[in-house]
Amino acid sequence: MSCVTITLKLKFVNLNQAKAKIFGEMTQENTRLANWLLTIPLSERRKLTTAKVDTSLMSALANQTIRHTTSGVGKKVKQYKSLPPEINKQNWSIHKVGETYSVSFPTIKGTKRVPVAVASKHWQPILDRLLLGDTLIDKGSAKIIKHRNKWYAYISVTLEVPEVEGTTRIGCDRGRTI
Repeated sequence: MSCVTITLKLKFVNLNQAKAKIFGEMTQENTRLANWLLTIPLSERRKLTTAKVDTSLMSALANQTIRHTTSGVGKKVKQYKSLPPEINKQNWSIHKVGETYSVSFPTIKGTKRVPVAVASKHWQPILDRLLLGDTLIDKGSAKIIKHRNKWYAYISVTLEVPEVEGTTRIGCDRGRTI
């Protein structure tokens, strides 16, 4: 069995202005924290914990930002324009009430649960398997992203898929004429 990582793009449904404002504040605070962390030398940045950082973000979000700025990506960046908040796999969960799926995750004002729309029919079985606690699916991190004035949860999921046996060969046309 081989593993495939996919990203589920779940749009928040019926999002009120208060929650949208909270998500905007989270993005601003996360960007501010990441830019402040980039001013600190890398050797000291690795030693930082959420107790030593002054931020209004919950510790799970601040800790993920610290990890991001000390990783390979964070070493190369000089400054962030906008860094969306990222939630590690322990701190977000999927719920289903009736036919509506919702995602809960920590915010500035505590843990919020927001209903989401499933855009692709292929994602619904994956979400159902996540709800059942299927061991063949591994949750990844979730990002809260604003795209064209709409808020989304980008959730990465790793699936185990069977190996595909290829029996036929496909030729390659090089475009040469003799």
